[in-house]
Amino acid sequence: MVRHSLASALLGLVLVCAAPVFAQAPVLTPSHIQAAREVMDLTGVTQTITGIYKEFEENAPQLTATRPELKKDVDAIVAELKPEADKRAEEMAKLVAEAFARKMSEADLKGVADFFKSPLGQTYSKMRGEAMNDVLPVLQPWSVQTSNYLFDRLSQEMRKRGHTL
Repeated sequence: MVRHSLASALLGLVLVCAAPVFAQAPVLTPSHIQAAREVMDLTGVTQTITGIYKEFEENAPQLTATRPELKKDVDAIVAELKPEADKRAEEMAKLVAEAFARKMSEADLKGVADFFKSPLGQTYSKMRGEAMNDVLPVLQPWSVQTSNYLFDRLSQEMRKRGHTL
């Protein structure tokens, strides 16, 4: 009984303290979310989300490399899964658009969209993709090397302090 009362009191305290946080959450209008979605579309965020199915579609046939008799069924199932994948991608895109909308005003999002629609913004978008294609082959090994280095250093420092990882 005492635990129940304490739990109720704690829950009440949490709700009272959290009320200002909930009250401060912005109300997102459909036009605000649409502005965020447009920015996502123009900057490639949406493409990243929808690209997951494309990658799956391209990689699934590898499952039949040693079993060609399964190719027909795998191809059919991959095609059947597209509507499900599209639905899931749309759900994620909506969540991401709402996150963008909570971080930026509708006016600011429209300004960002205007930039990406401009000739300079379009040049930037095109160049960004090309630059990332140049950077990724260098970034990947650097990322692995840096991660390994940091874990080695962490291990060394932990040993100095008498710990073994």
